[in-house]
Amino acid sequence: MIKIEKDFMDIPSILSSENRKNAFDGNIASSSYSDSKNLYKVGSVQKRLNELYHLKCGYCEKTLLDSPKHIEHYRPKKTYYWLAYSWDNLLLSCGECNSAKGDRFEVENEKVIYRDEPFSMIHGLGKGYDTLESPLIVNPEKEYILDTLSFDKKGHISTSDKRMNHTINACNLDRQALCGLREEILVDFIEEMEGHYLYFKEKKDVSRFVPTVQQFLNACRVENKFYAFRYYIINNIELFFEDRTLQKVLKIIIKKLKNKEKIN
Repeated sequence: MIKIEKDFMDIPSILSSENRKNAFDGNIASSSYSDSKNLYKVGSVQKRLNELYHLKCGYCEKTLLDSPKHIEHYRPKKTYYWLAYSWDNLLLSCGECNSAKGDRFEVENEKVIYRDEPFSMIHGLGKGYDTLESPLIVNPEKEYILDTLSFDKKGHISTSDKRMNHTINACNLDRQALCGLREEILVDFIEEMEGHYLYFKEKKDVSRFVPTVQQFLNACRVENKFYAFRYYIINNIELFFEDRTLQKVLKIIIKKLKNKEKIN
């Protein structure tokens, strides 16, 4: 899970259209989400979210290239029916994370209720609501939580942060399928590095490491799947390689390559 850089002022025009206002009015009249057409699901909104999220789930970072793409409501539309078309409430997620989260939305304070806010205001209510409610689930569009995450050799995710731990549980981010996909990335990297290390011990030559490490660094970009996991590996080499000499070699190469290309 990483922070998504979303411009909350650059609202897709269709979300402010007359038929969305009419649907909003219908929801308000019934005090519930009553839009049978689900008008937040529309091509232009989906396309914009696909671009912002780099076709990855906002919670687990799994690629959605060949998977169902869900327009997810950070604040569930069942409870916050007046926010169904709010640009700052629409996220991109995979089906598994969306289903796990469902209508869950625990807060530390009391939940807000509709206070006659007009349709024209719905796109900017989230920030104030966050202050009033103190939500427990992390919003990937508004919070930087990358450095609160930890991973192990099996791809399991953990954190010491209370809210991020709640999010992991709410979205089931430690489910076995995800752990397996993350583990594959690590296993491939370890096998290649250990193969190069055998050559290094014989020839004392680090040159074989460089292209493979460079390739791994190139893949460690926000637009690629499981960026948070790759980032953690790069910055915690000692947790994934037992041999101290190999740890030292990799750290030196990574540092030199990062400095050369200014990779974070």
